[in-house]
Amino acid sequence: MKKLLFILVFFAFSNNINAQSVSKDPRADAYKGLKIVFQLTSADTVIHQTLMSQLKNYLGVAPDMQVEVVCHGGGLGMLIKSTSVVQKEIKAFADKGVSFVACEFAMKKRKVTHEQLVAGAGSVISGVMEIAKKQQEGWSYIKL
Repeated sequence: MKKLLFILVFFAFSNNINAQSVSKDPRADAYKGLKIVFQLTSADTVIHQTLMSQLKNYLGVAPDMQVEVVCHGGGLGMLIKSTSVVQKEIKAFADKGVSFVACEFAMKKRKVTHEQLVAGAGSVISGVMEIAKKQQEGWSYIKL
């Protein structure tokens, strides 16, 4: 009987520890419904890698958060197969619902075709107009 009681207490205690270790931070509820549009204009690959790290952190706290990354100017390089250092990350985030879009005006200026974009990337007519539209729709704006 003592052995059975010990086993029951042990399992109750270990399940409590397990529940605590996987429980969600209650502060994360404050970020429900968050929508962020990032404007990326930098060709700096360190910034591209930092963005991927930030996205991982943000989505770890708020996995249902809506995110769009609009790339134009120097930032277009992040979405071009031959210059991107974060292709795998872009594809992985795109598979989770993060939107990566290239400005078609910037693409035309740099003679970049849709076929040259990394997997998981799309395009919009104008990067700036896309950002303005998102802001009208209530998205928060972050410039990188």
